[in-house]
Amino acid sequence: MGRRILVELADGVMPILDEVAAASEAQLQEKLKDHPELLPLEELGLGEPAIVVGRESQVESGRVDLVVLGNGGELALVEFKTGPQNPDFRECLAQLIDYGSDLWGLSVDEFEARVVRRYFDGAHSPSHLTAKSLQDVIVATWGGTDGDAVDWRERLTAQLRDGDFLYVAVAQRFTPPVLKTLQYLNAVTEARFAAVELVRFEGAHHAAFEARFVAGAQPPGNRGTAAKASLAGVDDFLTPIADDEYRHQARDLLEGLGSIEGLTIFWGTTGCSLRVPLSNRSPLSIGWLFPPGPPRWMGLSDVTLGWYEDANGLALSNQALHALEMYRADITAIGDGNPPSSGSIRGLTFGPSAVVAHVEELREAVARVVAELRAAPAANIDG
Repeated sequence: MGRRILVELADGVMPILDEVAAASEAQLQEKLKDHPELLPLEELGLGEPAIVVGRESQVESGRVDLVVLGNGGELALVEFKTGPQNPDFRECLAQLIDYGSDLWGLSVDEFEARVVRRYFDGAHSPSHLTAKSLQDVIVATWGGTDGDAVDWRERLTAQLRDGDFLYVAVAQRFTPPVLKTLQYLNAVTEARFAAVELVRFEGAHHAAFEARFVAGAQPPGNRGTAAKASLAGVDDFLTPIADDEYRHQARDLLEGLGSIEGLTIFWGTTGCSLRVPLSNRSPLSIGWLFPPGPPRWMGLSDVTLGWYEDANGLALSNQALHALEMYRADITAIGDGNPPSSGSIRGLTFGPSAVVAHVEELREAVARVVAELRAAPAANIDG
C-alpha cells in the first residue's frame, strides 16, 4: 500500500488522499516551477524565497529541467525522474554533473543571457511574470536585498566561477541503494547532491503534492569551514596575509566561525559575510571579513562585527533587536575595535593585532548573537 494523507478543509470535510503515480516528469516540473516554495529549501540550504530562473534550459550537454536561485545567490540544478530504477538515477546524476560543467566558468551576464533570459522570454515562463531581467525579478520577489558586501551577484559570481552548485534529483520514490550512492558522493567529493521525493496524492475530488527531503549534503550553514570556503577558499583569503601570527589566528577564527550552528559564511569574490538565516526575511549579516588590501564595501577592512542598518531601520522583533544591541555591547567590551567609516554599519572593525589578541572573544560574541537571533521571532510582532 502506498502512502496516504488526511486533508482538513475549511468546511470541515477531511478527505483521505492516496499516493498515485505522477502523469509525467513534466507534471512534476510544472508544480515546482510554479511553486518553488514546495521544495524543502532550508534542508537544501537554499535561502527563502527561491526563484525559478530556468526550465528546460538548453546548455551544451542537454536541457536542465529546472534552475533555481535561492535568496542569497545559491544556485541549484534540478533533474526529475519518475522511476526509482538505479540506472535511471545514475543517468540523472551524470546529467546534473554535465550541466554543472556547462555552467562552470560563466559570468553572471553570460548566465543571464544563456539561461535566465531565454526562460523569461520563452514558452515555459509563468504567465504572471512581467519583469524581463534577473535584477527586476529579484527585486520584485525579494524586495531588494539588505546592504551587504556579498550580495546575490557576488555569491552567484563565485559559484559560477568555482562550479559550487547544488545538484537536486527529484523523483516519486528513491530506493536505498540509490540513496547510499548519493550519500557516498557527498562524503568523498566536494560536490553537493540531494534527493527530494515529490509525491502526488489523489482522492475522489481533490489532489495534493508533497515534497520531502530524503538525503543530501548538509546545508552550507552546517558544513565544515573547508567545504563552505570552496567558493573563494580560505587559502585565497589567507595567502595575502604576510604576518604569520595574524594568518594563523585568522584561520583559527574562520574555523571557529564555521563551527557555529546556524551561522552561514557567504563567500564572494573579495571576502565573506557572516549570515544568520531568519524566517520570513532575507538572511541577516552580522559581520564581514576581508583580506589585507584597500578598503572594500562601505570602507570596511579586516574583521568587522556588527550589522548594516540604514535610515529605514530593521524589520525585526524587539527580541531580535535587543539581541543585536547586546551583540554590540559584547564586541565593544572586547576592546581594540574601531568604528567603521560608514554610520550604516553598527559595529566595530578589528585590525590584525586586535584579531590576534581577541580571536576567541570574537568567536564567542558571534556565537552568542547567532543563538539569540535564532531563538527570536524575525518579524516585528511583539510590541
